[in-house]
Amino acid sequence: MLAKTGCFSLELSNTQRIDGKMASGSEIDDVCEVFRNFNILNSKDKPPNKMTSKAWGKMVQDCLGKDTTIRQRMDSSVFPYVQDKTTKTLDLTDKAKVDKVLDKMAEVYKECKPKEEKDTPVAEVRQKLVKRILDKKNPEVHATKISKTGNVSGLTDTSKYTGAHKERFDESGKGKGIDGREYRFEDKGYVTGYKGDGTKQ
Repeated sequence: MLAKTGCFSLELSNTQRIDGKMASGSEIDDVCEVFRNFNILNSKDKPPNKMTSKAWGKMVQDCLGKDTTIRQRMDSSVFPYVQDKTTKTLDLTDKAKVDKVLDKMAEVYKECKPKEEKDTPVAEVRQKLVKRILDKKNPEVHATKISKTGNVSGLTDTSKYTGAHKERFDESGKGKGIDGREYRFEDKGYVTGYKGDGTKQ
């Protein structure tokens, strides 16, 4: 977009801030990269540049902490404000929109922290949030660890089962079905004491 001033033409960047200041292009690129990484990890069935609400929620939790009020406000007031109404995603190729996201995040965060951020300009709050986001440039996948307490292996390793539980599985660990749960005997209708089963008697 061109804005004419006298005989001069000034080209306005698509990342111009609502407060009149210019957001760094590299800063927006870095933020987009973090958002993209969270999206890849948490929304594998979606294109990397189409950030879902699920990935957004995970990003907010990891970058801004587990404060319930902040998380709820970011989910209800920020993401719906910038998401595409059709795809319900945030287009990470639209840098102007990502820039708007950061402004909106700063406004909401300031509202959620009236005591701590009362006298802090929104622009400074934004920079704090950007720093927190960029600190998570490589989000980690938290694998479930084996419990150090309790007999977990005793519950999952059938070779360690005892008593009636042991009888329910064969040596390979495969369940025996009903044969492993109750004692079964053959009842073919012979009178008590008959020993000629299988013979011509």
